[in-house]
Amino acid sequence: MTDDLKSLHERIADALESKDDSRLRSLLTDTRPADLAEVFDLLESEARTHILFDILPPSMAAEVVIELDEAVRGDVVEELEPQEVADLASEMDPDDAADVIGELTVQVSEEILEKMPDEVSAPIEELLGYPEESAGGIMTTEVVKAPVTATVRDATRLVREALAPDDVHEVYLVDEEDRLAGVVPLRRLVTNLKETPLKDICNPDPVIVYAHEDQETVLNIIRKYDVPEAAVVDQNERLIGIVTYDDLLDVAEEEAEEDLLRMAGTDPAERETSSPFRAARIRLSWLLPCMLGMLITATVIMLAEPQFEVAIFGALVPFVPMIGAMGGNTGIQTSTIVVRGFATGELAGTKLGRALYREGRIALLMAPACGLLAWCMVNLILPFLRNIDQMNPDLVDPVRIACAVGIAMCAAIFVAALLGIALPFIFKSLNVDPAIASGPIVTTMNDVVSVSIYLSIGMIVAQ
Repeated sequence: MTDDLKSLHERIADALESKDDSRLRSLLTDTRPADLAEVFDLLESEARTHILFDILPPSMAAEVVIELDEAVRGDVVEELEPQEVADLASEMDPDDAADVIGELTVQVSEEILEKMPDEVSAPIEELLGYPEESAGGIMTTEVVKAPVTATVRDATRLVREALAPDDVHEVYLVDEEDRLAGVVPLRRLVTNLKETPLKDICNPDPVIVYAHEDQETVLNIIRKYDVPEAAVVDQNERLIGIVTYDDLLDVAEEEAEEDLLRMAGTDPAERETSSPFRAARIRLSWLLPCMLGMLITATVIMLAEPQFEVAIFGALVPFVPMIGAMGGNTGIQTSTIVVRGFATGELAGTKLGRALYREGRIALLMAPACGLLAWCMVNLILPFLRNIDQMNPDLVDPVRIACAVGIAMCAAIFVAALLGIALPFIFKSLNVDPAIASGPIVTTMNDVVSVSIYLSIGMIVAQ
């Protein structure tokens, strides 16, 4: 927490303790909602409720709730009565209200919606009907629509009558069946005569996304065409909402955080809870399969042992961690590049073959280099190991051991790189988040593959 926010928290706490509501109101109404949201986690439950409903104007209280971190917001909303949540949600834009209410249980959500006026709850219920991470789930239904027969004068009036005119950037033209026919930026309303037909100055080919499309796809489309917003249409091409730039900022942050969490071996659900027990359960659900993977690696080693002379096996085993770690790290590097390409849209239209061609050539350069370096390192270290001097030279040849390590290192890195390329594409084709391909589960799988390759090569080269 910065010094300014720390000072703000101290002043709020002092005003609360002295029960000076007048000073508290003066302090908070001059504070930006985003700043107040940052210190909200440090306040007691009663203080939060007092501030939201007794101190702040309703519109500002709603803004503060929107700005809260998901885990904190969940705690705050759970502390409130359904009517209090309904009052706050009524002050929000429909998309923000849907986000807040959608985080609650179905039973509580329905109770809150029943306590809201029908004209307010209707658009929120419509948004809640779409998957949370779809275009329909993040869109706003507050759109300025004009018939294709409208003029600049008509559009100006519609903008003036909009619920939130400051958020209007474009006017959308629709036909009699509400199908999108074009879009007119506000600047064209200013630069054209009032009697000019909108169809003469509209862009007849606006950027559209379908309501069922994933929010990451929407983000990539808007990035690709460099537009401030996109129209959301249903399967019949009817305009039902828009996704705006501020929605996209939230999506970009959310998608980046989700990818980071999955790469770290946890789940985005962890950021939605403040409970250490639930967070521990989420992490363990990822770590326990890794333990199983390491057990498989140990099983591979034990099954391979009878195939070796005891002395040779003893000389090979110390290098198992190096082979496994290098294979796993190579897989992480490659899969992270591919996953990042998906997230930014750079690989959105790329086929597996093209990615294999690029990353495969890099792997062909890395694998021999690491293999040669491993061969040199093993040749240098083996003479300093006491047990090598005591080994029967007729059974254990240090040169063969070094060759086995070097060849296995080369093969393990190349295979791990191929897996790092292929797995994100496979997961994406199965509608599974590709970021999982950089997580600890797949890293463990690379370890198993690398060790299996090493021991197989050891049987051929070292004996």
